[in-house]
Amino acid sequence: MKEIVLTAEAREGVGKGVARKLRQIGMIPGVLYGPETKPLPLALKKSDLSGLIRHEGRTNMLIDLNVGADKNARKVIIRSLHRDPVTGEYEHVDLYQVSMKKKLHMSIHVHLTGIAAGVKNSGGILEHVTREIGIACLPLDIPERIEIDVTNLEIGDSVHVRNIKLEKVDILTDIDQTIATVVPPTVIKTEAAPTTAEAATAEAAPAEGEAKPAAGETAKKPGDVAKKPEEAAKGVAKPGAKPGATKPGKEEKK
Repeated sequence: MKEIVLTAEAREGVGKGVARKLRQIGMIPGVLYGPETKPLPLALKKSDLSGLIRHEGRTNMLIDLNVGADKNARKVIIRSLHRDPVTGEYEHVDLYQVSMKKKLHMSIHVHLTGIAAGVKNSGGILEHVTREIGIACLPLDIPERIEIDVTNLEIGDSVHVRNIKLEKVDILTDIDQTIATVVPPTVIKTEAAPTTAEAATAEAAPAEGEAKPAAGETAKKPGDVAKKPEEAAKGVAKPGAKPGATKPGKEEKK
């Protein structure tokens, strides 16, 4: 395992005010703790910490921490790293001093490599279901990364936790848990356009709630105004009336 070195300074003040001043001068507040050491407030250069994480591409690593003038490096891991929710800048770091003889419990990121055959040849979609797994191991056995080759996965194929092989490492995650799977492509159904005959039938059919015309009547056109009952009665001859009959109350001239 390669040596990873980080330098820090012990700090006396604590609290939000001290932390704010440290960030203003390019430092990150932190704390060192562990089963064999008392909590120790620290200050680290932001460029040192961010550069280390960017170079290694991970946070789960064994670090030799040099604190001030102390010549004895402490074996630590990054237990917690806080970021600003808006800028993404590191705001605080918790460093855990480990015992080299005791197993550590931690989470390791799972990286997928290659292009699945079901994606390349059949248009499938690769779903990365589980991105981290839990492990237990001694500090010197922490794996740098876990890689799974998905090149041979066809549509419907999956890779599970049980397919991961690590030496000197106990896998804590359920072995039947799916890491990645290739699913069929999504098909979007579209409604077919109506044919000419269907469109003509739909146009001729009365709208919902509209009365159908009786036999011998023509359908009312939009804009027609229904006549009042008294208007409809005018001009209609009474039963038994003779053609040319005069109105009631007037005598026929001789």
